[in-house]
Amino acid sequence: MLGLAGLLAAPGCAHAQSARATALPCPSRAGDIVGLMLEGRGGQAGSVVAFGQAFKAGDLPAGQALQARRENGQPLPVQIDILNRHPDGSARLAIVTLAAPALNNGQAAGVVLFAGTGPAGVLDEAVWGRHQASLEVTGPSGESWTMELLPAGLRGQRFQSGLLALQGRVEAMVPSRAAGGVSSLRVVADVTVQAGGAVQIDAWFRNDIAMRGGGGAARYRARLVLNGKELGRLDIARQPQYTGWGRQAVVAPLGQPPFIRHDVSYLADAGAVARYDLTTGVDDSILAQMARATAAPDWATPFSPRGITQDMSQTGGRSDIGPATQPQVVWLMTGDSRAAAFAIGQAEAAGSIPWHLWDPTGGNGQGGWLDARRWPRLWTDSRGGPPPGGLSQQIPGDGGWTLDSAHQPDLSFVPFLLTGRRAFLDGLQAQAAWCVVSQWPETRGHPANSGPAEGLNVVRSNQVRGAAWSLRQLDNASWASPDGDPNLPYLRTCASSNWAWVRAQLPAWSNEQGELRGCIPGVYGVADVLPPWQQDYFASTAAAAARRGQDDAKVVLAWMSNFLAGRFLSAAKGFDPRDGVAYLIAGSSKGDVARPLRSWAETGQAMRARDLSNGPQWRKTEGDYAQLALQTLAALVDVIGSPEARAAHSWLAGAGAPFTRQQDFRRDPLFNIVPRGAGRCGRS
Repeated sequence: MLGLAGLLAAPGCAHAQSARATALPCPSRAGDIVGLMLEGRGGQAGSVVAFGQAFKAGDLPAGQALQARRENGQPLPVQIDILNRHPDGSARLAIVTLAAPALNNGQAAGVVLFAGTGPAGVLDEAVWGRHQASLEVTGPSGESWTMELLPAGLRGQRFQSGLLALQGRVEAMVPSRAAGGVSSLRVVADVTVQAGGAVQIDAWFRNDIAMRGGGGAARYRARLVLNGKELGRLDIARQPQYTGWGRQAVVAPLGQPPFIRHDVSYLADAGAVARYDLTTGVDDSILAQMARATAAPDWATPFSPRGITQDMSQTGGRSDIGPATQPQVVWLMTGDSRAAAFAIGQAEAAGSIPWHLWDPTGGNGQGGWLDARRWPRLWTDSRGGPPPGGLSQQIPGDGGWTLDSAHQPDLSFVPFLLTGRRAFLDGLQAQAAWCVVSQWPETRGHPANSGPAEGLNVVRSNQVRGAAWSLRQLDNASWASPDGDPNLPYLRTCASSNWAWVRAQLPAWSNEQGELRGCIPGVYGVADVLPPWQQDYFASTAAAAARRGQDDAKVVLAWMSNFLAGRFLSAAKGFDPRDGVAYLIAGSSKGDVARPLRSWAETGQAMRARDLSNGPQWRKTEGDYAQLALQTLAALVDVIGSPEARAAHSWLAGAGAPFTRQQDFRRDPLFNIVPRGAGRCGRS
């Protein structure tokens, strides 16, 4: 085993994210930003591909255009639609659209994106004006309703607008006669017309209208028609309320455009994702299993969970809980299209989770996800009662889903980041908003109270893991949402006020915790113990926010480092560093809230007296707890440059703790996160 000092440096921009992948091109000229790889799927020259791309601050300044060239210097037509910007005005997140060269199946072509000057403009309306698309919806009694998608979808505000692609959105409520007698069903369709004649229609049936009478399960048939030809049909016998179902239909005259492989190290530098170890690789069996799942008949069944854990109260080493899900991490680490298909499929299936709560009069009157400022006493639990304490119609209990904020996966952020598919942004925002209104109002607070986060608090008296994952959702949604999005002010306020509240508690928590200061108090359910792995969960969220410039989160992370690193550096004070990754650490309780003891010596003595200590055999570390600690220490090194965390990481990486070998991370890469410039390659 090697410590941090002995880890091999990860290759630079030219890394190949899987053993079979071609290395990404390196930026080599002034103004170069990042390299990408196009992997051919048989499309002709000029086939258009769109994807999401995060940028580091300053890489694409305001006033400069994005350009693209192949590795051989050949320029490629490119369009950028900037969703939001860094404080300095440079692009932060954007939809990038390329006109690709002809590429046979499996043929690769490197592309470099760079800042410069280039042509601007918008597709001639004649390109899209000749298309006619509609959605026909029929209720169980045979009454029909037709919704025009094209050209209607491109008449208003556009999500993409340039020489290569136009994308707009069309929305409408489905009349109750065509929805099985309910008035909670709406259609949201994103329609795209591209140069070369391709048309994409991403149509979603969102049975999500809340806080109004007439809601309930919808029943309908639907038929999608483009230029007089049927593209698809479906028959929904029952769609529970607060869910969405949709798929993307594509007509591509020039063939299937290439698959995009991103530079994940650059995405980490941009603060978009954690710094995953690209040196270890991923076990082929994981990718093969994903391929089998997406090929199975039930994958295409409407409302199939597609491998998502439906009972979210389930605990244990779940592959869907972390800074990202395991399929998303595999996609990031390998750039493999099999992992991409699986993760994208789960993002679609996330629409079936009943946490989509749409308020038609929210979002500053434009419509938005349910807002705790508009509904300050609302609680989505059935115990909330009738409005305004609860929902007009309760979340259905017969849809197969059990919601739990302490065990919620983020199924939407990475797919939106990498694809730019707007429906996934909807899912991300809906889940983030649910994280607030699902909290009991007595702990969430009331807007009339003084202090930050009152009425929006997701940390106070919550499980630490519940606070971690709720803040993860709020941070991701506020970071990814476009400037001008009607949901953004609320989501940004929720995230920033919670971090401000946590920071305001640090002096009092330090006084209470003494030598072990650095623990976020939270409800656990077992008296006088502290689960350190929940602190690791929270640290991963704090690190993600700090990477993106959230100052309060960075202060919180630095405060936490005293405990997170100190648990491995306090042997001289009587605390065995192996116990830093024990399942439980001896602590105390104040009511239901778990807190640490005040000294390492007292804690070490209590660990041995209560039979919580690992001893020499790691007998209390039987899960992924060492992996969790390693990713925390890596983040502390990466984000705040902590020398104590560096020393602790070096010790733990070489200590032989369970599930910390290279092959362990190959088989389960969920927390395969390392400090900048380090990798596990060579460790056995």
